[in-house]
Amino acid sequence: MTKKNAILFSAIFAVLYSIAYAVIGPMIKSQDIRFQSSFIVPCIICFVICLIVNFLVFYFVPRIRFGKLNDKLTKRIDKVKNYKLFLILWAIIFVCWIPAYLILYPGVLSYDILSQTLSAMGTITSNHHPVLHTFTIRVFMNLGESVFGGYEYGIGLLSLMQMLLLSYSLTRMVMLIKSKKVPILIVILVAILSACWFMNAVLSMTMIKDVLHAAFLVLFACHYTEIVMNPKEYVKKKRNLILFPIVVFFMCAYRNNGFHIFLFCLGILALIRIPKIKKIKTYIPLIIVTILAGVAFKIYSGPVFKALNIEQGEVREALSIPIQQLQRVAVLHGGELTEEQNDKMLYYITDLSWRDWDPGRKYHPFISDPAKSCFSSAAYNEDPAAFWKYYLEIGNQFTKEYIIAALSNTAGFWYPGYYEFSYVEFHNYPSEQFVVPLERKSIVDSGVLNKGYESLCLGEFWRKTPGIRFFFVSGFVSWILLYALVLSWKKKGFFTKVFPLFCL
Repeated sequence: MTKKNAILFSAIFAVLYSIAYAVIGPMIKSQDIRFQSSFIVPCIICFVICLIVNFLVFYFVPRIRFGKLNDKLTKRIDKVKNYKLFLILWAIIFVCWIPAYLILYPGVLSYDILSQTLSAMGTITSNHHPVLHTFTIRVFMNLGESVFGGYEYGIGLLSLMQMLLLSYSLTRMVMLIKSKKVPILIVILVAILSACWFMNAVLSMTMIKDVLHAAFLVLFACHYTEIVMNPKEYVKKKRNLILFPIVVFFMCAYRNNGFHIFLFCLGILALIRIPKIKKIKTYIPLIIVTILAGVAFKIYSGPVFKALNIEQGEVREALSIPIQQLQRVAVLHGGELTEEQNDKMLYYITDLSWRDWDPGRKYHPFISDPAKSCFSSAAYNEDPAAFWKYYLEIGNQFTKEYIIAALSNTAGFWYPGYYEFSYVEFHNYPSEQFVVPLERKSIVDSGVLNKGYESLCLGEFWRKTPGIRFFFVSGFVSWILLYALVLSWKKKGFFTKVFPLFCL
């Protein structure tokens, strides 16, 4: 990158970051949407620091040469056959996660596990929580009870499987970037972070649908990257044509938005690649297995669900932001709505008792669950077009409130100082709350390890300390992706090879 471009990108990112961190973020956090003079000095300081850091990152860091060290390491590592290197790296990542397994055994029992164990031990009737994940919990819990005499042992085995799958997928990712001739020092750094970052270890044994979905999402990202970068080479490896539809199916089945991820990425790929495909016959096998993956999932979630009397998840789960926007207007501007608008609001939002604030359900700007629980999916399904017409009508009237509601609902993704909900669950629900007793049975009783993981998962010190905080908030990933996008900038082939990868 030239110095001119480095200065330009550094300034743009400094402005964006300082405004997000020192102005808009605090306004959204306090829900006081007024610019205050006290924002000016922190914003200027943040801008200057960011400008310097960004310039170092965009201009000087890419020019640092570790040629001799990089060459030595590359030669040594290249001597090891790929399959052996894969197994070694996989084993290293897995072993690094074992301390968490010993402390948290049989797993982290929180989030949605209460309702899922109730379904797993009874009848699975809804896809609100992915059916395949609930069924997986059932299989492992019954296995633990029948073979080892306790449901916890089954959960422990499921945690082990999750650790194996997630560590495998991360190993696959590391090997992929190595195959793309990324400097070996960066490859090693990615491998170290995969093995040592506490979130990977703790989440790998957390009983939540996101874990298995994440493992298959990473595998999907690897396949998708290879297709984007070199579809002709990808098709030559016949095992890819077998693995790809399997990976897609499980990615979609383990989380209800997986299919939308698949369709979105497929659309981006088609938009960019189809005009450049000259020999369509070469890609027919890839086109077939891609269609097959989508069809297999739709059969599973359609006729199979119907045969098993399983209800689809409610549409409200996909409408967090629109619902929050409407409820914000109802809370703050209910008196300004016409009688007809109020009637429609009551039609879609069936329980507005939270508008009284106390007692009753409260509108929470940063958590969508209370809002979604008031929303009538049945009313929406009767006439989706009518809902969106009403939604746009209210949005046109209260545009500012819609923007604030959207920023509040997504604060974790863009506000670097938002740490209140940037935690990793560590504690289990009390055993008596489960339909069958489930409790933590740590294999190793180590106060040091226990306190260490608890501090990293929940401790405010890491999330409140400037500088360190950046690595412990949800928005870390979003900002890192933006920086990676700039660092990978190349005019030739950028939008056909690099940019689609960031759509994931």
